[in-house]
Amino acid sequence: MTTSASAFHLGGPEVMLRIGEVSVSGERSEAHTEAGPWLADPAAGVSRGALAVSCDDVTGYLVAAGGPRHRWPVSLGIRMDFLADPPLDGSSLHVSGELVARDDRGAMTTGAVLDPSGRTIATIIQRSHLIDAPRTPGPRASARVLEIPDEPVRQQLGLVEVAPNVLSMAPTVLSANGMGSVHGGILVCASELAAASCVRAAGDMRTTSVDITYVRPCDAAETATFTSEVMHHGRSLSVVRVVAANRGAKPAAIATVVLQHI
Repeated sequence: MTTSASAFHLGGPEVMLRIGEVSVSGERSEAHTEAGPWLADPAAGVSRGALAVSCDDVTGYLVAAGGPRHRWPVSLGIRMDFLADPPLDGSSLHVSGELVARDDRGAMTTGAVLDPSGRTIATIIQRSHLIDAPRTPGPRASARVLEIPDEPVRQQLGLVEVAPNVLSMAPTVLSANGMGSVHGGILVCASELAAASCVRAAGDMRTTSVDITYVRPCDAAETATFTSEVMHHGRSLSVVRVVAANRGAKPAAIATVVLQHI
């Protein structure tokens, strides 16, 4: 049986990144996302981490489709590895997810992003747990939420440096999931951009992995901050720890971002 993600939430992050409906069949899910100039970034070169939104969607919807109707999957952690830049010419990328294991508490899933030639450019491992859904997911979004559609993701999200090694993101529909929290994939994306800004990558480095743990919801109705700490900065490799938080500075997510010189 194949189901469509129309039963789930298509919000601002999906519209911004041109993510189509997610189809779920058995233990596999699929979607497509466009890769265009909005993925370019002055610090990261290319926002590889933005692919986390579609990856989080296909893995999360796969868990939701096989779970109880009154329960909703929430990511505990995501590990993404990147093998190449996505193209910036509007190409359609194929995104897939597969179930590894499931129990009453949640699931483990994997996934991949393929470019038009069939080459794998990113992979994901995701762990999730099920919670009682506090409400029905919000309404579907439309292209009207995009003021400047081709503007880089960093600008669309309103990420600005407010202190040394600290980026701030004001509330925006482009970051929110259906439950009113910042989308887990957006937290990956913003953490990558914060790390690239911290080491002044200036396009000379690329993100090779992001390993993120979600410790509490990040309220999309509040300003979020992304504070970076360089753990290692060498000639060929940098490791940056990024903490995402709302007011009160309690961590919502903690990411380890690895960047390499190109």
